[in-house]
Amino acid sequence: MADCTAQLTPYEAYQKRLLKRISDPGLLYPPFAQVIGELALAITQHQMPFKIYETYRTPTRQKKLISLGLSRAHNFLDNKHVHGLAVDVMLDYRAVRSLKKNKLSKITDSDMNKKNSKYSDDFGVVYNLGVNEIAKKGHRPRTLIEDQVVLDFWNYLGKLIRRQFPTLVWGGTFNLTEGQLIGTDPPHIEYLNAGEIMRQRRALRVLKGRGNPGLEGVKI
Repeated sequence: MADCTAQLTPYEAYQKRLLKRISDPGLLYPPFAQVIGELALAITQHQMPFKIYETYRTPTRQKKLISLGLSRAHNFLDNKHVHGLAVDVMLDYRAVRSLKKNKLSKITDSDMNKKNSKYSDDFGVVYNLGVNEIAKKGHRPRTLIEDQVVLDFWNYLGKLIRRQFPTLVWGGTFNLTEGQLIGTDPPHIEYLNAGEIMRQRRALRVLKGRGNPGLEGVKI
């Protein structure tokens, strides 16, 4: 029996690829890419169980994240990944022997996986600690430790970045307040002054000139 599944046109296949996560540091803003390469080497040398999970993000993927409520940005260009100025790193769950994978999955499965499996990524790594609780009436913000080993790994990564990589900013320091042991976005690492570079569209012009996927029709 013939396969009745409609074949995607080249355009449709390309648009589908633009929704995929990209982990190639070569698509980042070049000065940032060089530092991330050095950080990846340092992580290996220190035998830290982290891997680069997402680097450059296409506008198509960013628009999808916004539509799913997974990004607070209203404009797809208001994101440092799209400008090649940010990466997300992940902690390999296999390094956390005190937790079983099925328990970790309850903590770490991305909302994208839950809301729309068509765009899911089977990454098997710890994306987020789920550590920060928003302050409620009568309660201060505090850190919820799912596992001390996980927390220690993230803080070790933050210490490495602070000591050896002054041009990088670690998300584990974001929105850190009294009563919290780690900031709100430990997987996130961005280039110093990324916000200003993004507003100037400086990196985006470089990435478009280099032919990064998804930027063909973007006006800068």
